Amino acid sequence: GLLMITAYVEMADWMRYAIIIPDIILLLIGSFYMVGIEQKAGYYECQECHHKYVPTYFKVLFAMHMGRTRYMKCPECGKKSWQKKVVSK
Repeated sequence: GLLMITAYVEMADWMRYAIIIPDIILLLIGSFYMVGIEQKAGYYECQECHHKYVPTYFKVLFAMHMGRTRYMKCPECGKKSWQKKVVSK
């Protein structure tokens, strides 16, 4: 919402930056926090060997994804596949 205000309301440049910079910082902090929650909640299941595991934060952060399915390397079989998020082991 704040970014929309800065785009359409006439104001000085310094005021525009004073609104945009904290907004982007809050967005980034929230995004990294949400990735941490997704990494800790539940397990990822390898589509090749059906091994269920919890990957590291950085593997989840940098993996390609579609929703809650991520393209990662399985620690058990070593193959890369689209691994789905499952809640129970």
